[in-house]
Amino acid sequence: MKKILIFATALLLCQTLLFAQSGKSVSENDVPERYVKDFHRQAGNINKVEWRMIDTLVYDALFVNENGTETAYRFSPKGTETRWYIEEKVYPHNILDKIHETHPGYKVKEFYALLIKNKMTYQVLVGQRKGLFVKKWKNMRLMNFEIDGKYIDEIEL
Repeated sequence: MKKILIFATALLLCQTLLFAQSGKSVSENDVPERYVKDFHRQAGNINKVEWRMIDTLVYDALFVNENGTETAYRFSPKGTETRWYIEEKVYPHNILDKIHETHPGYKVKEFYALLIKNKMTYQVLVGQRKGLFVKKWKNMRLMNFEIDGKYIDEIEL
């Protein structure tokens, strides 16, 4: 019985962390006003923005910038993160080599450059695609790399 409780708790934690990565779509009217104002100050006159609530204090604003790059701002009480999503055809090869070396069989779900407090890094969300008919992501990990491709650490989600 104790093993079942531990397994159920771990499963619930993993589901919560995976949900936190994607968030729930919300209307701009449901986002705290300070985040909306901050977004428009930073992004200019971007009209097509998708807001996601990650938790009650954290919101993502996803949009395509003037260069055609998928971009996101994450607003939280700790500050603002900027993410520039990178297309698969331009993933840095040294980072892909490290992923394949340390996690054979894993695929890249998201790859983005991340700017926090004037420090740029790469974050790569990787996992295994499982399922016969519906492919679901399993064994998710968030890997962190310096901008030169040097491995920093990873978090198991």
